[in-house]
Amino acid sequence: MKFGLVRKLVLGISGVSIITYGTSGFFIFVLKPWLAPNMADWLYICGVLALGILWTSFLGWLAAQFIIRPLLRLSAVVDEAATGNLNVTIPEYRSNDEILQLHRSFGTMLGNLKQIIAELKDSVGVTDQSANSLSSAIGHAAHQIETIAITIDRVAEGASTQAESAQTMFRSVERVTETAGEVSRQAEHAIALSEAMVKTIASSGVTFRSLVGGMTDISVMSEQTLTIVRKLETHAKEIGQISHLVGEIAAQTQLLALNASIEAAHAGEHGLGFSVVADQIRKLATDSSEAGEQINRLVRQMQEQTASVSRETNNQVMLIRQEKTKGEAANRALSEITASADESARALQSIVVHMNGQTEQIRRTFGDAKEIADIAATISEGAFRVADAAQEQTAVMEEISASSDVLRNQAEGLKRKTVVFRL
Repeated sequence: MKFGLVRKLVLGISGVSIITYGTSGFFIFVLKPWLAPNMADWLYICGVLALGILWTSFLGWLAAQFIIRPLLRLSAVVDEAATGNLNVTIPEYRSNDEILQLHRSFGTMLGNLKQIIAELKDSVGVTDQSANSLSSAIGHAAHQIETIAITIDRVAEGASTQAESAQTMFRSVERVTETAGEVSRQAEHAIALSEAMVKTIASSGVTFRSLVGGMTDISVMSEQTLTIVRKLETHAKEIGQISHLVGEIAAQTQLLALNASIEAAHAGEHGLGFSVVADQIRKLATDSSEAGEQINRLVRQMQEQTASVSRETNNQVMLIRQEKTKGEAANRALSEITASADESARALQSIVVHMNGQTEQIRRTFGDAKEIADIAATISEGAFRVADAAQEQTAVMEEISASSDVLRNQAEGLKRKTVVFRL
């Protein structure tokens, strides 16, 4: 059965009152005649009451000491726990009252507080370790992001440079395309000139064949007078000189055709120097045409004179035959020139075909270069966007790092506070 403080106080007060009042009554009513028969009643009563007050105070003090002593011992334990020493022993109390309940409640509170402080220390340690790990991880991540940002900046700069290079390459390919088209047109013009040269040489061949035929006719005529023969000789010499000139022209034309082929082979796809050779070929063709016309005039003169010297050509037959041989040689030379010119024309046509193919390839390269330039520009723009995002991510990581520092500082502060408690 619980015997609470209220009952103890009531019982104690009642006991003190009974003792005090009973003793006072006993001294007043029973012992006065024996102790102070001559003392005035009021004085004796006041003295007894004063002693009763003293007696009551003494008994009350004893009762208070009996009640307060467990509280004082518990208060000392509480004060020790308040200093942080939770490893205290609660004094034993056997009475079943509110003080026992207070002892139990304080013991429960102390146990719970020990558990809370222990868990708090563990949590603070884990939090501090986690904050340190988080700070280290964030620092490492921030460093990685910063490194990535620097790399992305370099990539962006490289992409920008690549875009500029692609644009430069695009413009260069465009100029090459224009140049290739111009070279192709010049090559086609050279083919036209070569074909015209072939026609001119063919016309000269007809003229030489006609000259050879005329010389054959002269061989069946007789000689006339010596003067006419000498004139014929002079004319024959002039014809020889013209034939020699035509031979030189043929040789030069052949050499120029060879040089034109060499220049075209060296020039490759450009062939810019071929126009000069083509001009020389045209000039030589013109000289050949003029020489042919001069030969025609001389032949006409010879035809006009052969009518009067038909009986005097016997002595000139051998000379005419020799001149005929020279004419045939010149005709063969013209045939060789014609073959060389045809070969040059075919070579020029092959060059034009290759130039057209190269021009088409350059056009495709031009399209590829334009596509590369567009892709490079897109890459450069995307790299700059990624660099901006990396910088934003770096700022976010710095904010997280600052938050982790705050968390670590708070954990350290809480740890310093929990150090006060000794479990």
